[in-house]
Amino acid sequence: MKELNVSVSVGEGVVTVKREGTRRAVVANVLGRVERDGVERLCLDRLVHEPHEKAFIGWNVAGAVTTMLSRAIEAAPA
Repeated sequence: MKELNVSVSVGEGVVTVKREGTRRAVVANVLGRVERDGVERLCLDRLVHEPHEKAFIGWNVAGAVTTMLSRAIEAAPA
């Protein structure tokens, strides 16, 4: 799966998505966040990906009505 050159910044209750080659950024509210089985999932309040997009830098993307972002949680050093 090819990751698109799209950066994702996670803030307090919001996610900002910026595509390379454009000045425009898309901001979405986080409706929910779940960590389970080593995976972090964020449910956004809108679509921030195109139907052909499956992955951004560090994130998998899915959803038909809202975008679901998911990524592996990095283990904390012991």
